[in-house]
Amino acid sequence: MEDNVKVSVIVPIYNVEKYIRECVESVLKQTLKEIEVICVNDGTPDGSMSIVEELSKADERIVIVNKENGGLSSARNAGLQHAKGEFIHFLDSDDYLIPEALEELYGYVKEKRLDNIYFDAHSFFETEEIHQAQKSYETYYQRNASYDSVYSGTEIFVEMRKNKDFKPSACLQMPKRSLLLENQISFYEGILHEDNLFSLQVVSVEKRVMHVKKDYYMRRVHENSIMTTGKGIRNAYGYFVCNQEILRFMENKVMSDEFMEFMEEYLINLHYSAIHSLAHITKKEILEELAEIPANQKIGFGLWVYGEMVRQNGIRSAAQAENRKLRNEIGALRAEVEDYKTSESYRVGKIITYIPRRIYGIARLLKEKGIHYAWYRFGLKLTRNRVRVSVIIPVYNASKYLRICLDTILNQTLSQIEVICVNDGSTDESLQILEEYQKRDKRVVIINQENSGAGAARNNGIAHAKGEYLLFLDADDTFFPELCNLIYYQSKRNKAQVCLFPAERHDMQTGKFEPMGWVFRENEIPDGVFSAGDIKDKIYQVTTGCPWSKLFSHKFVLENNLQFQSLKNANDVLFVRTACALADRITSVKGQPLVTYRYNDGDNTQSQKKKAPIEFYKAFKALKEQLKARGRFELVEQSYVNMVVTESLFNLRTAGTEEARQVVKKTLLEEAFPFFELEKFEIEYFYNPDNYKEYCKLLEENVIEKSSEGDTLNG
Repeated sequence: MEDNVKVSVIVPIYNVEKYIRECVESVLKQTLKEIEVICVNDGTPDGSMSIVEELSKADERIVIVNKENGGLSSARNAGLQHAKGEFIHFLDSDDYLIPEALEELYGYVKEKRLDNIYFDAHSFFETEEIHQAQKSYETYYQRNASYDSVYSGTEIFVEMRKNKDFKPSACLQMPKRSLLLENQISFYEGILHEDNLFSLQVVSVEKRVMHVKKDYYMRRVHENSIMTTGKGIRNAYGYFVCNQEILRFMENKVMSDEFMEFMEEYLINLHYSAIHSLAHITKKEILEELAEIPANQKIGFGLWVYGEMVRQNGIRSAAQAENRKLRNEIGALRAEVEDYKTSESYRVGKIITYIPRRIYGIARLLKEKGIHYAWYRFGLKLTRNRVRVSVIIPVYNASKYLRICLDTILNQTLSQIEVICVNDGSTDESLQILEEYQKRDKRVVIINQENSGAGAARNNGIAHAKGEYLLFLDADDTFFPELCNLIYYQSKRNKAQVCLFPAERHDMQTGKFEPMGWVFRENEIPDGVFSAGDIKDKIYQVTTGCPWSKLFSHKFVLENNLQFQSLKNANDVLFVRTACALADRITSVKGQPLVTYRYNDGDNTQSQKKKAPIEFYKAFKALKEQLKARGRFELVEQSYVNMVVTESLFNLRTAGTEEARQVVKKTLLEEAFPFFELEKFEIEYFYNPDNYKEYCKLLEENVIEKSSEGDTLNG
């Protein structure tokens, strides 16, 4: 064989006895003679290698590499390790090349001093039935335009994406071997659709590249090919991995905004390809195939699959029970976390991996000559230094659950976040845990303050925040991987100042999970964008005052000087309720719960209400004063009155001790009810007549008690 190998053609071989002769002979008949044909036997069980060995006896340019079965990526990588050529071409063993392909392509790359060259393919169909079923492949591998100038890789990517011409197939390019070696680019093993990752990595490092509008490659379409059988968990998993690995590869690279914009579209495309692969997959198939996913990916991917299936089906009506069952079964994967933490693999990997970004609400599925995707851009850039969401977490003696809280935040599918942890004078190991996580992830910001309460800690977090949006979470809760992604893009698309979303709670005594319907009353929340004026009578009934089920525009918060109160509990009421009254644009993300709130554990803020039982009244009093000062009270008065009656009676019933209950009762009768001006309203004004009756009963009991006290004194 010639020492001066101009092109190494790598042919992975597995169960292609029917096609391999035509494939290899098409290379041997190339008009360019200085080539090698690296035939990688990927443990094929059929007679393919007998044919290759026969051909190799007549042509020494054939190099045979034998290996155990490892898949297409593994075979291509093995071929790369043995390649000697100046340029590389990857030829699938069921396809072939036209005779002049390599000579003409090599002529271009030498004349233009290229790092790579792209070209087109002609699709041909094994049977007429396949042709009729797969008509979309007739021109699938042919680009609409010609890009015959010399571009950089990022430039040609942008130009091709503008025309929907970027084809990620590794077979439709001929990169320089040194380009792959110097940038450590190879194929990700163990997945399908690996070309999506490979091609994006290659295009991002090319300095000189062009495209020739000619069909040098002959692409066979048959019923057992990956492209005609593209649905299933393995397909979704392939797109999932490609998406996250592209982001990792691009992590520290500086690219043009235009390239980043089109790459973001590309990533969205991959994500929706993953979604499309789940169509018509049964629950049984999901659970069976998830078992084959690598351990360090399974939990994150499993949660993503669950979330997507729920999103497609909705947790509503008849589907509710089935989806909850699916959630419980896939959610059972979480039980592996504790075992996995003690394993050796945990030390070298992550429990939950980065999951595809830039999803939901950005693209819509259209039907036009079959299903295809149309992408709607909203000026969102994949800039790595821009903080989209500042997650603010007050931390006070939270070591019990802090690790899992941070794990579920740092593994959000939206990576452009900062996690501002305000250590509120913790006396346990919380600060050490925060410092440990900060060393691992530069997005963690630690602020230390003397113990001042959650309200002061949140205000401190706001003062340091850099994000477009603010998300206030608690250190003892856990969060769905898509939380930040879903609420950020929903808010961004709708230019929302507040975004509402659902939550669930986890009873730490019984272990049960249940939706918190009172936190997010989905059926009463308008679709799209609304304001307090649109639902003025129910603005305080569709959600509660908790901040961890809402996202807030940072600009909106600053412009309105919104602050949390420094109360021992109920410190969030003033901030959240004022924001809801002031916001002109409120939106929501409906569907599955995105936050899991722990309760009945004995350690959280709510369980400590009995120590400061009337903080709720201080909050409601400040809210009314704030609303009046801002000219919004009259608009929301009925909603406010109904809220304070309901919550006041609730606080009376749940005061914790008889002593605390008496303090609450006295405060309500002597201060709160008069301040709320409840005497102005008849029973019809109240949404729950029983609340009004209970209020009246308290007044009557108070009159009787005072009368009794008077009689005793007179006696």
